[in-house]
Amino acid sequence: MEGQTPRRAQRALTPKQKAVRRRKAILGWLSMLFILVILGVGIFAIASIVSQMNKVTELQKDFGEYTQLSQLPTKAEEDEQKRLEELEKIDLAFRERDSYPIEMEIRSPICVMYDVQAKELLYVKNGNDKAFPASTTKVLTSAVMLEYCPEGTLFEAGSEQSMVQDGSSLANIEGMTLDRDNMLDAIMVCSGNDASYCAAAVTGRLIAQNESLSAKEAVTVFVDKMNETAKLIGCKGTHFTCPDGFHDDEHYTTAMDLLKITVYSQRFPQIAASGAKASAHEVFPSGEETDWENSNRLLDEYSDRFYTYATGLKTGMTDVSGYCIIATARRFEHDVVMVILGSEDSDLRYSEAIALFDQGFQYIRNRPDKTEEDTASEEEGSSGETAEESSADSE
Repeated sequence: MEGQTPRRAQRALTPKQKAVRRRKAILGWLSMLFILVILGVGIFAIASIVSQMNKVTELQKDFGEYTQLSQLPTKAEEDEQKRLEELEKIDLAFRERDSYPIEMEIRSPICVMYDVQAKELLYVKNGNDKAFPASTTKVLTSAVMLEYCPEGTLFEAGSEQSMVQDGSSLANIEGMTLDRDNMLDAIMVCSGNDASYCAAAVTGRLIAQNESLSAKEAVTVFVDKMNETAKLIGCKGTHFTCPDGFHDDEHYTTAMDLLKITVYSQRFPQIAASGAKASAHEVFPSGEETDWENSNRLLDEYSDRFYTYATGLKTGMTDVSGYCIIATARRFEHDVVMVILGSEDSDLRYSEAIALFDQGFQYIRNRPDKTEEDTASEEEGSSGETAEESSADSE
C-alpha cells in the first residue's frame, strides 16, 4: 500500500536459540527460587532469633525473680531471727540493774525472781555468781529429751546405769520399759539420777542418729547438746558435765542462767505439768506400776510449807551445792519464776521463797501499769503465811 513501511519478515528461531532461551528461563526461575529460599531462611532465622531473645528475656525475668526469692530468708533463718530477737529481749530483761522492785534481806546467798508476763526481774541477789545446781539441772535434761525424743519413744535402762554415782536419788527403773511421760516424771517428780542417765543415753543416740553408740558416747552427745542449748538461749556462766547434776567441780551455772533455762523450758508444757505434781502414779509399758513423791514441799498440801499458788518446779541438793530450788507460782494471771541456790538448810529455801512470792505478787497487784485483766483476776485469800511471818521464820 502506498505510504506504509513494509514489515520485516519474522525469522524463525533456530533450535540452538530456543535452547538458549529455555536455559535463561530456567536460570531465572531457579534464581527466583533461590532468592525465595534465602528469604525464607532469613525470615526463619530472624524469627528464631526473636524467639530466643524472648526466651532470654523470660529467663532473665525468672532468674531475677529467683534471685529475689533466693535472697528471702528461709523458714530456718526466720526462726533463727525470731530466736535471736527473743534472746535479745530476754537478755535485756535479765540485765542486772542497780535496783529492783522487791527489796528484802534473805539468808540464801543467791536468788533471782522474774515475772514472766511482764518480762521483769523482781528481785536479784548475786544472780550471776557461780553456783552448783544439783538436781535443778534436770529442767534442761528434760527439755533436751523432749526436744529430740518423739512421743512414742521407749526407754529401757542399760549399761549407762553404771555411770550413776553412789548416793544418787533413784527411780529404780532397772529392767523396766518407760514411755516418754513416765520418763519425764521419773526425772522431774522422782528426781531419779538413774532415769536421767537412761534418758541421756536414749536421746543421745537419737541426736547422733547412731544406735550403736556406747552408753558413754551417747551420754556425752547428750551433755554436749545440753551445753549447746544453754549457750543458744543466752546462758553465759553455765557448763554441765552430766545429766543429773551430781556434784562435779566443772558442773556449774548461775541463778540467772537457770532462770533462762526455766523460761526456755516453757516451750515444753509437759515439763511444767510434771513439775507441778506433788506425787505421781505410774503404769509402765512393760506392765509394772509405781508411785513417786515430789520433794518440793511448796506443792504438798499437808506440808507446813505448802504454798497455795505454787506450780512447781524442781528442787536440788548436794553437800557442796547446798539446798536449791527452782520455784514457780501463778497469781493475778502472772507466772513468777524464782531460783534459790546454796541455802544452808532445806526449810530456809521454802520460807524465803514464800516470803519473796508474797512480796512479788503484792507488787504485781499494785503495779501502776497493771491491766484490767490483772485487776479482775485478783484472788481472795492468802498463802496461809504472810511475808512478814516468813521473813521472821527465816532469820
